[in-house]
Amino acid sequence: MPTPKRILIIDDNAAIRMILTDMLETLGHQVVAEAADGAEALKHYTTQKPDIVTLDLSLSAVGGADGLSVLKSLRQSDAKARVIVISGNSQDKVRTLVDQAGACAFVSKPIKEDDLVQAIAKAAQS
Repeated sequence: MPTPKRILIIDDNAAIRMILTDMLETLGHQVVAEAADGAEALKHYTTQKPDIVTLDLSLSAVGGADGLSVLKSLRQSDAKARVIVISGNSQDKVRTLVDQAGACAFVSKPIKEDDLVQAIAKAAQS
């Protein structure tokens, strides 16, 4: 079994955060924090120093930043940040933008456990 990871979940939807937390904990990982917006995400990233971040790409601009902006901010603050982007939009154009911004992996919604396991393994090797 892979080494358990400390994970920060960033998603503006509380139900998705709950589902992801349940999935990740069932897989043996520890969710160290959850964030609903970009400002909260950056604060938790700095204080918790997670191994991996899951990031919803379509954050509402509640905190003034969409998911892509949050990804770029995380990577600016820590070039080694391991971010798994989760999105219902898996168009090639979107995946290219995400890759260029430095994401380690991409998981399409609805989230499947196998896809999440593969993304975590990929991010852990990055």
